[in-house]
Amino acid sequence: MNTRRWTWLLGAVLLFVVGTAGSFVAADSVAKSTRRSSTLAFMESSKGIASTLDLAIQHEQDLATDAGAFFIANPDATQAQFLQWTDSVRAFHRYPELQAIAELALVPASQLSAFEAKAEANPAGPVGPGGVFRVVPPGNRALYCFVTVAQSLPALADIPAGTDYCDGSLGPELLGVRDSRHDAFLPSGTGTSADLLVGSPIYRGGTVPTTVAARRATFLGWAGVEVLPSIVLDTALRGHPGTKIVFRYRYGPSTAVFAAGTAPAGAQSTTVVLTEGWQVQVFAAVPGGGIVGDLSALILLLAGAVVALSLAVQLFVLGTSRSRALGLVRERTDQLQFQAFHDSLTGLPNRALILDRAGQMLARSKRERSPVAALFLDIDDFKDINDTLGHDAGDQLLIAVAARLESALREGDSVGRLGGDEFVILTGSSWLADGAERLAQRVLDFMDEPFEIAGSESPLAVTVSIGIAEGERVRVDELLRDADIALYQAKAAGKKCAVLFSSAMQDTVNEHRRLEVDLHHAVDDDEFFLLYQPTVDLVTGTCTGVEALLRWHHPLRGVVMPEEFVPALETSGLIVPVGLWALDTACLQGAVWQSRGYRITVSVNVSAVQLERDEIVTEVRSALEASGLDPSLLILELTETALKAIGVGIAVDDFGMGYSSLSYLRQFPIDILKIDQSFVSGMAESSESMAIVHTLVQLGKLLGLRVVAEGIETDEQVMRLRAEQVDVGQGFLFARPLDASEVDRFLTGPPHAVEDLRVLQ
Repeated sequence: MNTRRWTWLLGAVLLFVVGTAGSFVAADSVAKSTRRSSTLAFMESSKGIASTLDLAIQHEQDLATDAGAFFIANPDATQAQFLQWTDSVRAFHRYPELQAIAELALVPASQLSAFEAKAEANPAGPVGPGGVFRVVPPGNRALYCFVTVAQSLPALADIPAGTDYCDGSLGPELLGVRDSRHDAFLPSGTGTSADLLVGSPIYRGGTVPTTVAARRATFLGWAGVEVLPSIVLDTALRGHPGTKIVFRYRYGPSTAVFAAGTAPAGAQSTTVVLTEGWQVQVFAAVPGGGIVGDLSALILLLAGAVVALSLAVQLFVLGTSRSRALGLVRERTDQLQFQAFHDSLTGLPNRALILDRAGQMLARSKRERSPVAALFLDIDDFKDINDTLGHDAGDQLLIAVAARLESALREGDSVGRLGGDEFVILTGSSWLADGAERLAQRVLDFMDEPFEIAGSESPLAVTVSIGIAEGERVRVDELLRDADIALYQAKAAGKKCAVLFSSAMQDTVNEHRRLEVDLHHAVDDDEFFLLYQPTVDLVTGTCTGVEALLRWHHPLRGVVMPEEFVPALETSGLIVPVGLWALDTACLQGAVWQSRGYRITVSVNVSAVQLERDEIVTEVRSALEASGLDPSLLILELTETALKAIGVGIAVDDFGMGYSSLSYLRQFPIDILKIDQSFVSGMAESSESMAIVHTLVQLGKLLGLRVVAEGIETDEQVMRLRAEQVDVGQGFLFARPLDASEVDRFLTGPPHAVEDLRVLQ
């Protein structure tokens, strides 16, 4: 063998060694990536468990808060009244973990005799022989803590009415709750059978004083619930086999620890800190190991070694034969072919290559009956990045996103750039065993980390929206079209999410497009108009204001109600000019009534899309200035702190229909609370609706809000609402939505239904 052949042989051997080493590095990287993915999945699972437990704690606090509101509104409630209330709110049905609910009163020694007499007449539990109230344990103390009213599960043993909770381990905790104004979470019992006590202090008037002395002076007692933590913990562990959780609480002297589930030896753990002093520690095994323990990494190593050997053989053959020149020609041809079928910016397959691969994927799917899916995605608000940072920064972002998308995929998946900021992922891999949503979620997770882009002073946070189409399709364009439609739905759902295509989406898209065309014509042809529904003082029968209601007079369909077209106005952006027109028109009409001496309010619904724009404050101010309407007579029926500075009122519409909480009402400058008509209509037939209306009214009174009841249709509803001290009502009993001229006649007439109101008095 001559020197030249030895040289090529040495080069081939070196290529094989280097290629095999590179395969080893790549396989090791895959094994580590699998480990990282498993760890990431464990962290996400832990966050889900922690979120479930956090919601459970808020759930228990809400019940204690509701009980506190009942005690404030009914300070002298009897045991029977309290049982009626718990039945009306279905406490034990809605809270399966609930064991007991009660109110405790703090009784000074000087008031003990009076309390004993009251307790003997209305005991919350067993009393002594002959019905005599006895303190347990007996003894003279400065302060006593007794249950005033209570309800517990039938299986629980009855606790004597005279049990003094201040004389025991709970005493210091209860007094600490009184002074600190914070809720307390305390274990009751030991081991796995321990219950959790949630105690909430109650102060006179429903407000929390700012000083300890004031809190002691206005303190009424405690609202407490006893729950079974095992039910809550088992719910959090559902769907997480081989997992153990330790749930801890610590705030001041209060501590509580609960545990559930099992985890194998050597399990990994993580701790998530929640609100209100709670934290949860999650234990679970995290799969993944070295190359030998990872099948994908092992296959990659072996395949790399085989490829390296093949390349080494080819190198030796090409280097020692006259065909080397032909090899160079083929290599150049491959380069030109690559450029023809790949995006010049990102290096990803372009539209032509993606369409070809999609066609092959569909053909293989039909032949092998294997699942396929296409994920259509684009960068949310990418135009804003180009406009603010420039197109060079936009190109850098596209390159970085392309690289991150490639890293999110598995072998056998393809990602390509269709143009602009649109990308498509084709997959037929094991991702589809659990649905393409799993791959979509992985992509969303990979996009969470900000991008380092030149020209941006800080890392750039970017989100994407994803549309998914999976299953059999006849043609490639059908698959990509369906994924594109699903992407449109993902954008409409709020972005940064993935949506799976369904056949109903195509009909929705077609109908939405027709509706948008009609709405553009409606704006151009002035087809929108306003009606005004009066609100009436439930005591005097006089009109206190009107609510401006948007209507659309369609040339073929007639009058169209807002629930049919307002969502399309918002998604198309037409809500901005239409909403501004409605605001200007309502203010002008309100100013006309004001000039005639009628001090009535005008309520205008404002879309969240309008509030996202910085111009909304200026537009409201301009509408008031142009019309001359007194700002105090304008009410915007949507919450937004910036609008409060103008002096207009803000109303919460349809209160009780969503998931509002007390903290929601504290965070925003609300003036008016409107009770949804579904609760008003159900008062006569449903004790639950009546209890909800009562609770909402009491809540509004405590927070200093004006309460308005919607949907009043009968005199009986008026009677019940007046008994609850509701301020203002609205509904067909008084007037249907009216045009401006009909409102004029309504205002000049006598107080509406005043005879009926007098009868009710």
